[in-house]
Parts: sequence; C-alpha cells; structure tokens
Amino acid sequence: GTRACVRYGINPEQIQGEALSYYLARLLGLQRHVPPLALARVEARGAQWAQVQEELRAAHWTEGSVVSLTRWLPNLTDVVVPAPWRSEDGHLRPLRAAGGVLANRSQAELVDLVQWTDLILFDYLTANFDRLVSNLFSLQWDPRVMQRATSNLHRGPGGALVFLDNEAGLVHGYRVAGMWDKYNEPLLQSVCVFRERTARRVLELHRGRDAATRLLRLYRHHEPRFPELAALADPHAQLLQRRLDFLAKHILHCKALHGRRPGT
Repeated sequence: GTRACVRYGINPEQIQGEALSYYLARLLGLQRHVPPLALARVEARGAQWAQVQEELRAAHWTEGSVVSLTRWLPNLTDVVVPAPWRSEDGHLRPLRAAGGVLANRSQAELVDLVQWTDLILFDYLTANFDRLVSNLFSLQWDPRVMQRATSNLHRGPGGALVFLDNEAGLVHGYRVAGMWDKYNEPLLQSVCVFRERTARRVLELHRGRDAATRLLRLYRHHEPRFPELAALADPHAQLLQRRLDFLAKHILHCKALHGRRPGT
C-alpha cells in the first residue's frame, strides 16, 4: 500500500551501485539522507506488479531483471549550494565560508553545514560524479550553474538533505574515478568541518581495514536478493579502503590544524 520509485538499470551495475551506496550510507550512519532501498525482480504476472501493469508494459522492461525500489518521499524541494560557499568565479569555497566564522553561525546554519560535508564525504567515498561534481564540471560552459538546483539532491520537509540516484556509486564511479577525482578530491579537501559521528565512523573503518567486508556483510544480511547481483569486486573493495584512508588522513589533518577533535 505504499509508494516507491522503481529503477531499472541499463546494465546491472547501476542497480548494484545504488544498493551498495545505500548500505555504505547505513555503515556510515548516513541512512537519514538516503531513502530506504530494497531489490525486486520484474515479474509481470507477480502480485507485486499488479497495480502497475500498464506502466510496466509501456516500459518494455526485460522479464526477470533485478530492479531497485526506493521509498517515495513526498514534498521534496530543490537545493542550491549555500550562498557563502559560492565565489564570484562560480567555484565552491566551503572552507573559506566556514573557517574562522563558525562562532557567528546559528545552530541551524551549522546543522546545514555538516549535512553538506556529509554529502561531500559520501560522494568522495562512492566516487559519485553525478551531483556536486557534475555542477563543477558544467562550470566550463555554464558559469551560473552553482546558482541552480544541484543534481540529484533535494531537501525533505524536515530540513534533511536527501541524496537521490546513487547508481554511479562504488561500481561505475570507481571504473571512471580517474576522470572525476580532479573534482572530487579538491572538493573534499576544501572542507574541514565534519559531523562528529560521521568522522568517528570513518576513522573506525580506516583503522579496521575491513570496510568492504563489513559493507558486504550488512548488504547480505538485509537484502535477500544479494546473490542475484555481483558482489563488490576485489579491486573496488581495495579502492574503497584507500579512499577511506585518504579521508581519515584529511580528517586527522583538520583535527591537528584546529587543535580539536573531529567533528567540532
């Protein structure tokens, strides 16, 4: 009786990336920002699809394909990069916006700030290029792109940022990471304020050296259709750990720089 968004991938790795990104968000404690997800199989005669037969026929989806179901979230609104983060040349300057002036920010502004750093951190770890990085790339022909809504990012009625459409994460994004890290890495290094809980999770995964194992254990435990999609390949598992190590090093650098514990 509930509503869901159904994603059919052009190839299975898109559904795999969407699912893996969701479970990584849970591992990092960021599930508030990523809608709940489950996998399903396209079965035109199945009871689960009875109410959408007309739409299913029009979509021409292949019978038996694995698709993702994400909870439908009503009343979402578009999100624009915060004004203090936008410089005249259109690039992001989050460190300049945060550095030295946090005492003058309201609690609501600080809460919003760490939501944005959660987003930047998450997209770096998953190598997702289809959100802020996409906007940065578009600056070369659209100097006002930062004044427009950010791709695949919305805000819920309660104020939480919602990270939508994560199909590029951890699989396709990792295959083309070399192309996009020239945007993702500087964006990450431009922020030095992190939510304490998020920073703590990152440092735990860095020290444990078992991020991919923990991710797949969580995925396998909660998703009955886990065996129907490929697991995270070994090179991608190693890349996830390297990106966590890079992020942990940056968080510790910020801690030393400000003489405070991560997250403050």
